[in-house]
Amino acid sequence: MIETVAGDAAHRLGIPPGHVQADLIRELTERLFDYEGLFHLPEVDWYQGRTIAELWDIREELTRQRSFVVDFEANRELLQTAITAVLEPIYTACPALFAEPDDSDGINVPTSLLRSIGNIGEVTEAMLGVAFGEELAERGLLARLSDRLERNLVAASGGNPADPRSFTRAPRMPEQFDAKSPEQLVSTYLGGTPLLPLFDQTLDFTIHTKSRFEHQHIVAGSGHGKTQTLQYLIAGDLNAVIEGNRTVIVLDSQGDLIRTIANLKMFAPGEPLHDRVVIIDPSDVEWPVSLNLFDVGMERLAGYAPLERERLTNSILELYDFVLGTLLSAEMTQKQNVIFRYVTRLMLHIPDATIHTLRELMEPGSEKKFAPHITKLTGTARHFFESEFAGKEFEQTKKQVLRRLWGILENQTFERMFSHPRSKLDLFAEMNACKVILINTAKDLLKEQGTEIFGRFFIALIAQAAQERATLPAHKRTPTIVYIDEAQDYFDRNIGLILAQARKYNVGMVLAHQYLGQLEPKLQEAFAANTAIKFAGGVSAKDARALAPMLYCQPELIEAQPKGSFAAHVRGQTKSAVPLSFPFGHMEVLPRMEKAERASLRQTMRKRYAVHFSELEKADEPVESEGTEASATMQPEGQPDSRTATQPSDQKPPGHINTDAGEGW
Repeated sequence: MIETVAGDAAHRLGIPPGHVQADLIRELTERLFDYEGLFHLPEVDWYQGRTIAELWDIREELTRQRSFVVDFEANRELLQTAITAVLEPIYTACPALFAEPDDSDGINVPTSLLRSIGNIGEVTEAMLGVAFGEELAERGLLARLSDRLERNLVAASGGNPADPRSFTRAPRMPEQFDAKSPEQLVSTYLGGTPLLPLFDQTLDFTIHTKSRFEHQHIVAGSGHGKTQTLQYLIAGDLNAVIEGNRTVIVLDSQGDLIRTIANLKMFAPGEPLHDRVVIIDPSDVEWPVSLNLFDVGMERLAGYAPLERERLTNSILELYDFVLGTLLSAEMTQKQNVIFRYVTRLMLHIPDATIHTLRELMEPGSEKKFAPHITKLTGTARHFFESEFAGKEFEQTKKQVLRRLWGILENQTFERMFSHPRSKLDLFAEMNACKVILINTAKDLLKEQGTEIFGRFFIALIAQAAQERATLPAHKRTPTIVYIDEAQDYFDRNIGLILAQARKYNVGMVLAHQYLGQLEPKLQEAFAANTAIKFAGGVSAKDARALAPMLYCQPELIEAQPKGSFAAHVRGQTKSAVPLSFPFGHMEVLPRMEKAERASLRQTMRKRYAVHFSELEKADEPVESEGTEASATMQPEGQPDSRTATQPSDQKPPGHINTDAGEGW
């Protein structure tokens, strides 16, 4: 009987035999039958003496059981209908319950069923209505259940549950109940019944990797769990890196996220990722990372077909607008945009050009100093430098850029990192090598403007590397996920272009920040239009109202999310936002490196990607003669560059700073 009723209810709900929910429906049916004593004759010892009252109770129970059997088919049909009707609101509110276990590539998020139902009050109220059905009451099929639910309803309405008949006021239905949590609401109305365990389920919500390449936007207020959520997502991606089918890049301006990841045991010598990690850390001031804004791999581009070379060169110039645009306080005017385009094109023709070369170009008389390189240009670009660049029309723009450059270069850490003629980091190669690339943009050290241009530099490198993937067959474009915390520090209206290009070439970005006011309106529109996955939680009522249409939900759902939980919408996967909860401390419990292992890893990073600061000081020493055809930083072709020499480990230069790896690195 139980198997028949449960099987029919599952069939009506569209759940196939063997599905985990089919087993759950059978368990519910069995609990209901036991709870109500349905189709179960009492065991009576007729040799035991009983009072008249006890005998009458036995007779009433036998009569009740007989009534179930007399109209067996109708009662069975009614029970099947009732169980289906009780369950239907839950499955309607949470279609994910129908899903089979998903073994496809993606991030699985275990989440509570209660947190996955948008309006738990509406669902609970619908379940109550079924139990109070008139026909069920007439046949006495769910009498005990309806009695307990009535007492719960009276108690929730402020009445005496021991005497429900004395309660005459209008009851407070679940949708009207001011519960502090979904758990409190269901336990208030369904407590003590077989229905309550229905909500004690955990679901695996899968965010498919394909959707992740269409980018993700996370808006979470301070303390809501944004960093913990990022750590959970990153931990899932690290497993894919170990398997050799993903690259992960993390940009963090606060440093905490980078430190938590960098200290994982999996990066220690001899562990799975010991040779597949890149850590860019400006706070290692004695060993500045060897970077160059203008070392864009022109040698590699020279090996491409003319069409690809021209396309990539134009893309590089476009990205320079994004990187260098931060040198101006507002959006670049048309005049400023013109000078940037021509100057950056010239920089690509100056061997070993650095940020100091850019500074020199902005100074008076630079058109004469760099005349030999200007002659390498052709057409309009060359004509611009010969006839327009030195004119008064562009004088003010050059002064403005020069002032901002001096301001940035005043930060010695920033200057040391970007004074190298060659970058030691080839992001195109690293992204295709299944690596974990951790970039600390160090806002406390580089300050706001330094962090902005530093972060934009790496985002531009990522975008450039993504576009260069057009030269590779699709199967060789390693899937890459880029996490950018405090994303508002780096982006402008170019974000739409960058996201569109990244998506084409297997690069997905996760953009996280605290509130919508950090983005200007046009930037908000760009984020909304170019991200397929949206998370929101812990935001103000104003932001909830603005985000609700993007997530296809009511603002109340966003506002109701507790710490660590988000209203989440995935384009093409969810019709409306669903609550997803992320566990705290997921990455913190993973094995950590020992102090010696951290020191070893840091030395490896220094050797691969940095140069001792004393080598830069040597390179800055004046030489006996300076040609007028190139800047003083250039090296003769074919000669070794003294700036890439390694400082002997036992030699302590003046002003030595101890930067050995400590506990916090």
